[in-house]
Amino acid sequence: MSYITTVQARLRDADPAAAMASHNAIVARLRPRGEPLGGVGHMVFANAQDPVEFLAVDRWDTMEGLQQFMGDPSVQAEIGGLFASPPEVTVWAVREGWTAY
Repeated sequence: MSYITTVQARLRDADPAAAMASHNAIVARLRPRGEPLGGVGHMVFANAQDPVEFLAVDRWDTMEGLQQFMGDPSVQAEIGGLFASPPEVTVWAVREGWTAY
């Protein structure tokens, strides 16, 4: 089964270039820790009307790896440092058998 997490919050830094640099540095540090646990994708979005509103969608191969990674306090601190307040993190499971495209 496949899982995704959504991470939604307002960026701490309103300057788009600075926020991107912070995000990319965090991903560079965390990706080598998440991939061995089943982290297979990371997509980033901005609200079209409010670019400080951030949404990331991460894909995971296993719930165990996702929980281990996202439950790590050092990972939470890294991710949390990007935002003005704690992000809303939601875990989603693929609905097997439902038509998707």
